[in-house]
Amino acid sequence: MSFNPLWIALIVVVLMIIWEIAGKHKSPQRGWIIAGTCFILGMAVFGYFFQQSRQSSSLHVVGYASKTFESDMAKWTLSMQKNTDLGGLMNAYTTLNKDVNEFKKLLLGKGIAEKDIDIQPPTSSPVYDNSGNITGYNVNQTLYILSKDIPTVESIALDPQFFAQRSIILIQSNLEYLYSKLPDLKKEMIGAATEDAYARAKEISSASKTHLGKLIYARTGVFQITEPYSTEVSDYGFYRTNTRTKSISVTVTADFRL
Repeated sequence: MSFNPLWIALIVVVLMIIWEIAGKHKSPQRGWIIAGTCFILGMAVFGYFFQQSRQSSSLHVVGYASKTFESDMAKWTLSMQKNTDLGGLMNAYTTLNKDVNEFKKLLLGKGIAEKDIDIQPPTSSPVYDNSGNITGYNVNQTLYILSKDIPTVESIALDPQFFAQRSIILIQSNLEYLYSKLPDLKKEMIGAATEDAYARAKEISSASKTHLGKLIYARTGVFQITEPYSTEVSDYGFYRTNTRTKSISVTVTADFRL
């Protein structure tokens, strides 16, 4: 049975209360004796728990894990534009719609699934001269292609021949590389970083001939997903989509009982 000064202090206080109540001959010094005894007991209890807190030490370490992986999905965002004069707005809509349908046929012919093609409604905006007069219109239409067939998407996105032949202006063409199993990869990295934190703590405790206890605290840092060999870090984390090959890293801050 472990020694607990709280029980000792409680027993002493109860005995002194009984002594005060049952005592027949009360002296003026009795109150001072009780107060002094309670003060000494209080200081003893405080000292005991202070000593216990000093003895309960912990080891603070930071684990790290990183891995290079390949994206398994490509997202291509492109916006087509047709320019026309004041009287040609309807023709511009018709021509652009035909071009978009031809482009969709091209994508389907290359093996891109129809469900991976998202076509947005067309929009138009007026064009002004230096005097503020409307001289024509720009007709725009945006498409999103999200596919796991990365080589095919790349081959089309990097070849401007289709658009050049039809006098289509690409006001936006952005190719991004994504990873569909990112949640599972993040769990794997957290586990690896935690194992690294434990290995570091074990090495430190072994070198100092101290027994390493259980894990009492752990906190995961933000994920840094960048191009390989990048030195970029951010307090909010990175998710770079501009390269097919990526690097992911994370830290785990852990405290172990000693």
